Amino acid sequence: MEKQEDKNIIQDIISPTTDTSELSTEDRKELLFETNFKGIRKHYFSNSKAIPLKVGEYIIVEYEGGEDMGIVSSITIKDLKRDNIEIAGIIIRKGNQIDLRRLYENRRIEDGILINARKQAKALGLEMKFIDIEYKFDRKKLVFYFTADGRVDFRELVKIFAGEYKTRIELRQIGVRDEAQKIGGIGICGRELCCSQFLTNFVSINVSMARDQNLFVKPEKFSGACGKLQCCLKYEHDFYLKEKSGIPDTGSEIMTDRGKAVIGMIDIFNGTVTLEFKDGETLIMKKDELVRKLEKKYKVIKDTRNGNGCENCPKSNFLNYDKNEEKEKFVQADKNSKNRKQEK
Repeated sequence: MEKQEDKNIIQDIISPTTDTSELSTEDRKELLFETNFKGIRKHYFSNSKAIPLKVGEYIIVEYEGGEDMGIVSSITIKDLKRDNIEIAGIIIRKGNQIDLRRLYENRRIEDGILINARKQAKALGLEMKFIDIEYKFDRKKLVFYFTADGRVDFRELVKIFAGEYKTRIELRQIGVRDEAQKIGGIGICGRELCCSQFLTNFVSINVSMARDQNLFVKPEKFSGACGKLQCCLKYEHDFYLKEKSGIPDTGSEIMTDRGKAVIGMIDIFNGTVTLEFKDGETLIMKKDELVRKLEKKYKVIKDTRNGNGCENCPKSNFLNYDKNEEKEKFVQADKNSKNRKQEK
């Protein structure tokens, strides 16, 4: 009974509607508060002062040697935190109306600084594009975010900014994905960009993720606002790999009781695999049945997933764009490899 009560307490504590004023002082000290700042910047802060807080409240925190102001977005327990969560600092106090006015004033000032920064960079002939400005709450630090094709010598620019704004200046070069995250926008799905809504860390995305999911791999089709492949290609990728486990990838050759066959298509939703024989015939087999026969009778001759004897084959069959017919066409992995060899 006690374990069930403890479980309910934990569920209540991490609920978005939790009001920690109902908890004891010691319990409040064991909580971590995820806090949102400008844009999608988020950090976790400890509550060593046991201040009663709830989601949606503004707080003043100690961060990077100064004070910053953000809004509590979620609450969790220290012992339940994920391994990759780092505690950025401590909570100093709750925010008040005077703090809010200062925060809004900082945001207003940032707009003017951004315009000035672009003018100064142009005057100095620097090939850089300023994306955003962030004034720390206590105005002891001013951070400039910019993009550039290569390294930029901005030492002279820093001197100008320091003399003009009388505070600590920091210039941070960011990538195109970070730029899209800060600016925001609407994706081809019609929803707000994932990176500007909830993603805080970018993972590596490559074309093979689209191929593994049997998606159309014309790069422009899956490019996001940043020009890079869309982050959402990663969301279901592990599921597809899991469902394809136990059988060779498409384009692979296996020896069956009817002779050699190429795995042409893996339909994970219907649980079937299409085998293509040299005489042009095809056989649709249940995935589980193929797995059993591979363990007993069938033999894998060439597995494109492992690159055995087929280093030029892509990882799977995929859709490609035919410029002559101006439409998408299904291309087999082994045939695509032959075409590429002829082009060379």
